[in-house]
Amino acid sequence: MKINDKSIRNRRIISTIIFSVIQLLTLISPFIMGRIIDVYIPNNKVKYVCLGIALFVAIPFVSIILQTVYNYFTIKYVRKKGNEYSIKIMKNLVYREMSFFDKENSLELLSYASKEIVDYVNFEVAELSQYYVNIILAIATFITLLTINPYLAMIQLIYLPVAKYPIKKIGGSVEKEIKEVVTKNAENNQIKGDTFKAIEYVKLNQLEKEKIGEVEKNNDAINAVWGKVAALDTLSGIWTGGFATVLFTGVTFGLGALLIMNGRGLTVGKLVSVITYCGVLYSCINSLLQTDISKAKNNSEYEKVFSFLDMEGEREDNESKVPFKMEKGIFCKNLTFSYPDKNPILKDITLSFKKGEWTGIVGPSGSGKSTLLKLMCKLYEAPRGELYIDDTDINDINAFSIRENVAKISQDIFLFPGTILENMKLVCPSATLEEINRVLDIACLSDFIARLSNGIKTDVGEAGKLISGGEKQRLSIAIGLLRKTKVLLLDEVSSSLDSETEEKLARNLHGLAKEGYTIISISHKREFLTYADKIIDFGEN
Repeated sequence: MKINDKSIRNRRIISTIIFSVIQLLTLISPFIMGRIIDVYIPNNKVKYVCLGIALFVAIPFVSIILQTVYNYFTIKYVRKKGNEYSIKIMKNLVYREMSFFDKENSLELLSYASKEIVDYVNFEVAELSQYYVNIILAIATFITLLTINPYLAMIQLIYLPVAKYPIKKIGGSVEKEIKEVVTKNAENNQIKGDTFKAIEYVKLNQLEKEKIGEVEKNNDAINAVWGKVAALDTLSGIWTGGFATVLFTGVTFGLGALLIMNGRGLTVGKLVSVITYCGVLYSCINSLLQTDISKAKNNSEYEKVFSFLDMEGEREDNESKVPFKMEKGIFCKNLTFSYPDKNPILKDITLSFKKGEWTGIVGPSGSGKSTLLKLMCKLYEAPRGELYIDDTDINDINAFSIRENVAKISQDIFLFPGTILENMKLVCPSATLEEINRVLDIACLSDFIARLSNGIKTDVGEAGKLISGGEKQRLSIAIGLLRKTKVLLLDEVSSSLDSETEEKLARNLHGLAKEGYTIISISHKREFLTYADKIIDFGEN
């Protein structure tokens, strides 16, 4: 897959022009060398010899300056553009619907999202422009050789097929091997991430050796593939630079010597120029062939990454949909839902959740309670005509607008590394200290925070592992409340709480319901739902 970017194409054209100027300057030096040998030295023209040598030295110097200036601006552009594409891929992945993540491994996605796109953009801008310049330079060099000696020039036409055929075969093999490396690397990242994420489970079940073994097995496979790639790269270099170049240089020199000895119009100076130009020609052709191999590597290495570039997700699906607005409540009408390739988890559910009421939901595990809340947040798409906000089908409402006005607080708690305050500010950067203290009090966390030496600035650690399950659960409630939404979906938020704290939290939520909050709360404990306006039992459906 290739990026179709006008900016990159324009930059490549500019690069091609600059490279062409730089490389064509190098063709002047062999001509000057031939003139010095054949004309200026035999005629004792010291002045022209010195001038020729000065130009011979100055031309590479000018080329280096031009190349340095070019590299400065190109690297700045390449890094900026590469980072733009990395962010675009990250956005496209993050904004995919939940069903996409159900089918993908998160750390494999991280591996692709972290891919250094800068290298690819550099190839598209710098290496491909050099590729086109090498074509131009090769043609110019061949024409120059024709003007010096047509016979020696025509021999060089055989060089291309001799050098190209093996390289083409090598390129195909390299492309296949690189795909294997990319896949294995992604698998390794998933294994490593899962191991550290579940380190307690790994230790308790003595799985350290097994998990390390899985990584080692993949590493061995990766090393074997890289060994093949290195061998193929070396072989391609030996074939072009070591064999074909030496062979044709020797043949050209030998035939040139015969032409000089037989008086066929070739001079020593011209032969020196021919050999020098042939070196330029071989270098151009070899660079073209190596670029073909690099292109094959890029195609394999970035194929999966770039499949995410044109990916559409929730943003595109929700552009034309109406904003969330609720005056009456949320209504299910014969709602049936199943996850892909699964049996229906919700079957013909007809329910109503009125605005300003606290509705409790109880029922056995697997009866679809949590799934219903996910459908209300549009994490998954409900069948059309079966789930409504007031009289509007939820499929016609913008998902982002729903999540802006509905807070879902789950038993599956995640906290980002940082302090308690930073985690709270993440969902509401404008929150005042008074607002933060209020939600901490509602979530029954005020006393706990007061006992901490650093108070609200206490570090929670990775995924909140430095605080207990109950404290983490209450903090998630406080964070959800800080979003200031009037609709709260609570999924087993008291599962880790003691009975006293649970009772206090229930009274606080009852107070919110009296203030006009709409609360839909799942719980295995009916005691937590004592203050609810009504309780729905999914076990009876």
